[in-house]
Order: sequence, then C-alpha cells, then structure tokens
Amino acid sequence: MIKNTVIALVATATLAGFAAPSIAATSIGSNDDQSYDFDTALSELQARGISAVSVELWGDDVVRAFVTNEDGTQTMAFFTRDTLTPLAS
Repeated sequence: MIKNTVIALVATATLAGFAAPSIAATSIGSNDDQSYDFDTALSELQARGISAVSVELWGDDVVRAFVTNEDGTQTMAFFTRDTLTPLAS
C-alpha cells in the first residue's frame, strides 16, 4: 500500500515539474528583446544632449530612459521606440 502511494506521489511530482516550465511567463520589464538595440538607443539619446544612463523597453512602443539631472538626481523620461521622440509627460 505504501509502495503504491509513493509511486503515485513521485509520478504526480514529475508531471507537475514538466508542466511548470510550459506555463511560465516572460518578464514584462526585461531587456531580453533581441530585436532592439539598447546601446544604440542610449548613444542616440546621449548624442541629443540627454544625460541618459540606461534605457529599457516599456511596453511594445515605448523606451524608458533613466536620466541624470544637473543636481545629480535621476528621473525617468519616455520616448517612442522607433524615433526616440520624447513623449509628453
């Protein structure tokens, strides 16, 4: 009886282990989008005089940049993904 219970528990745990990766979601705020060049976007913003220190995709069409202000504080600024046009805040 105990042997059958142990086998059933092991089988259930194994099946659950296989199912978990198939339902895992990707991170919404990750920079894993290989089709976007974050270094180029950062360089372009800096060339425009924006003191951006990092950029990331924010949704499908928006780039969020962390910008260092003259007093040393950081703020976020939002730009279109394709043209890096500033979005109204």
